[in-house]
Amino acid sequence: MKKLRRLTATSNRESVSIPYLGCLRSLQLWTPPSLNTQVIGNLKHLRLLILNGDKIENIPDSIGDLVHLRLLDLEHTCIFNLPNSLGNLINLQFLLLSDCKSLRILPNSITKLYNLRWLRVNDTPLNYVPKGIGKLDHLHHVEGLIIGDSGDDGEEVCNLEELHMLEKLSFLHVKNLEKSSSKISSVLSSKIHLRELRLCCTPNYTDEHIQQQEMDNIVQVFDELRPPPCLEDLVIDNFFGGRYPKWMSSTSITISLQELIYLVLINCINCPQLPQLGQLPQLKYLRIDGATAVASIGPEFLGNYNGEPTEIAFPKLESLLFENMINWEEWSLISGEEDNDHESSKPLMFFPHLINITIYKCPKLKALPRGLKRANIQKLQIIGVFRLSRVSHLLALKKLEVTYCRKLECVEKLESLQSLKVIDNDVGNTSLPQWLISFLQQREEKSHEDDLFQLHLECSVRALKGCLKGHQHWSFIQQVPRFIGYAMNQSMYLKYTKEPYYYETNIDH
Repeated sequence: MKKLRRLTATSNRESVSIPYLGCLRSLQLWTPPSLNTQVIGNLKHLRLLILNGDKIENIPDSIGDLVHLRLLDLEHTCIFNLPNSLGNLINLQFLLLSDCKSLRILPNSITKLYNLRWLRVNDTPLNYVPKGIGKLDHLHHVEGLIIGDSGDDGEEVCNLEELHMLEKLSFLHVKNLEKSSSKISSVLSSKIHLRELRLCCTPNYTDEHIQQQEMDNIVQVFDELRPPPCLEDLVIDNFFGGRYPKWMSSTSITISLQELIYLVLINCINCPQLPQLGQLPQLKYLRIDGATAVASIGPEFLGNYNGEPTEIAFPKLESLLFENMINWEEWSLISGEEDNDHESSKPLMFFPHLINITIYKCPKLKALPRGLKRANIQKLQIIGVFRLSRVSHLLALKKLEVTYCRKLECVEKLESLQSLKVIDNDVGNTSLPQWLISFLQQREEKSHEDDLFQLHLECSVRALKGCLKGHQHWSFIQQVPRFIGYAMNQSMYLKYTKEPYYYETNIDH
């Protein structure tokens, strides 16, 4: 044991103890119980120290003696402070402090960790981050950085200006941006290594009484946070400005975000119109969540186009998600789409590579745009879209999931559909939805060679009993190549396969 170099331990005991191991280089304690951390300072040759678990409540001053330490991981612990001796760890490269629920303050000595590469403090309720982070010019991954103008007692704290000096950043997650002064110069546009960016305001910071001045200030802050063209991954969270930043406008977006692949907009609650994202040439994943001010999405979402046949909107998009847009009612892709559906007059192409669309908790949306039939969508999920009445003419669609869509009346012209999942557990429903019966009738009327279609149903007990052999819906179910139905939180089931024949249920007739 005296020459042991690496030790990893887990324990269910009330406490554990670590003996003195003078040659130990790596110590990992996963979800440990209470631990006498004083012994850690004696392990002078440690390079890697991982202490995880809510019974870890303090870190001794002697941790500053571990001058060879490269990685310190204290995530998911209940530590309430870190000693100033932390600044003695001049070789430390990774400091991981996420999800430390009792940690409010970082020691000022953290600004002495000149070799630090990673700083992760996400989901830790820090009051502020000390001023001087900008001196750590080796940082390339910063997650959960708190921005402010001053600390609780007037301390100097980290502000956006310090980002100027961090030239090696490749990942940056900044929080509390509403606390930043709007009088800043561009601090991100020259970061040639930056690939992932998270820009976040404080959740629940705003309410219906938000002042116009606050909205204007946060817009100015975001205007100055223009990312470099090399950015690939962008998340904007809890932005409460009345418009999106200038670098997301129609005249700038193709230049400022020309390499963007992944874009998420969460709770941008005061922007009534989405940016013209269809112009982004490399975008593959787009998620828009909580855009509560949006009532209509029209052709402007695709971006400006001059009517030339070669013009393509969303040329590489593969996944499109709309979530929690409670006031969204209309979606169109072509001007006058409801009145004019002549494809020949509309040379614009859109979504040539789109595979998946998810629409989740958008209760007022009335219809899918007709222009979607031009896209080769393979998977569609509609969940909690209460007013949607029709899903049709999606000839490439292979998978469809319908959950709690009360007004749905018609599902048709889905020639390639292989999987249909229907969830409606409302105990008041005594029968299958009429649109589902009609859809199964249409399938039965057509010949399907090498049919791989499967139906997954979660419904009320009475509706599922109607699918049993000899009951009212059996004539439709028996034509389905593969069927599985559940009720009562999947405690009751019916399983059926047409060929080779298989029938099993635990439902009492």
